[in-house]
Amino acid sequence: MTIAPDDAGSRGQRARFRVPGPPTLWMAGVYFAFYAGIACWGPYIVLYYQRLGLSGAEIGVLNAVTPLGMAFLSPIWGSLADSRNAHRLILRLALLTTAAVALLLTVATSFWQILPLILLLALVGTTASPLIDSYAVTIGARHGISFGQLRVWGSISYTLVVWLIGVAMGGEVSPLFLICYAITLGLTCLTTLGLPARRQPSVPDRWRGAAEMLRRPDMRVLLLVVFLLAISTSPIFSLFGIYITAIGGNTGLLGATSATAAISELPVLFLGGRLVSRLGTRRMMVVALCMYTLRILLYTLVPSPEWVLGVQVLHGCSYGIYLLASVSMVHELAGPQLAATGQGLLASAMAFGQMSGAVISGVLLDQIGIVAIYRLSVGITLLALAVFVLGRRWLGAPGPQAQATPSD
Repeated sequence: MTIAPDDAGSRGQRARFRVPGPPTLWMAGVYFAFYAGIACWGPYIVLYYQRLGLSGAEIGVLNAVTPLGMAFLSPIWGSLADSRNAHRLILRLALLTTAAVALLLTVATSFWQILPLILLLALVGTTASPLIDSYAVTIGARHGISFGQLRVWGSISYTLVVWLIGVAMGGEVSPLFLICYAITLGLTCLTTLGLPARRQPSVPDRWRGAAEMLRRPDMRVLLLVVFLLAISTSPIFSLFGIYITAIGGNTGLLGATSATAAISELPVLFLGGRLVSRLGTRRMMVVALCMYTLRILLYTLVPSPEWVLGVQVLHGCSYGIYLLASVSMVHELAGPQLAATGQGLLASAMAFGQMSGAVISGVLLDQIGIVAIYRLSVGITLLALAVFVLGRRWLGAPGPQAQATPSD
């Protein structure tokens, strides 16, 4: 997939809107605004469900619906964007749909009122993240900037906003975070005006790109590892607020731990290009899986809530390195021609795992508690590590798609 800033259509649109600055600046802005929204939503939505009186099983269903949509639809949206050069249109549709859902959630009070809104989010909104990532890796390749140097701006905004939202809401979760989420998504949509068009001949065969990639053993091994890791980390991310309250913490500590995690990402993402060139994506994945195992294990051993702040420092060495390794590895395997399709497959595997993890943890939450669920996550993460190490013989040099010299 190529970015053609010199294309007449691209120049025309940028001139029409009089957008200053290079595409890399606007890409960083998209990440900044988008992850400011994630900071509003991610840490607090499950606590909001609890505040409304939803049961553990109902929360598990709601947490599973969004990954369900991503699992089935992300490759389709990615293929549609690749085949029709409709990346910006689909991205803006996803952002505005999610903003509308966030505003409607402020007046929904029961499970059956919330469920159709989350279904709408699953159908359309979840495609935003893989499209943004595919844009970033392609723009970065065109301008000589690593994916991590663009993505780091998302971590910076997340660090700032997650703390501010926690302080603004005080000790209780309120609909304020939903309103802020909608506002930041609107800002993200405006920021996409600075992104260049991605122009290439529309080839109908690209619709079969996902199937062709799935026939490759190296891609299947990678997606299986991503699936297993998503199962194990699903309760770490989606139920972290419940974990904090279960061990005696409050929303203030939740905001602080989320900010600490985001801060730990900054050096990892900023140095991402060097890490990829020196270690390679395969070694980075092994490091990430080992650090995830240690991190989740420590969650089950902390003697008091404040110790979680120290454990969160490992977020950068686990999630940060995993993010760089997985996104870069998929781009190597898919190549620029199928960048959005490849990131869609990655998002799909992750979503299937998140969906499975959400259902399992939701069912077990009321029976064994959140700490016991985290202990199960340690074992699943070790399984993912074993699968990756044993499957590395399939993860050799990038395929022929990635070896081609792209015009971007």
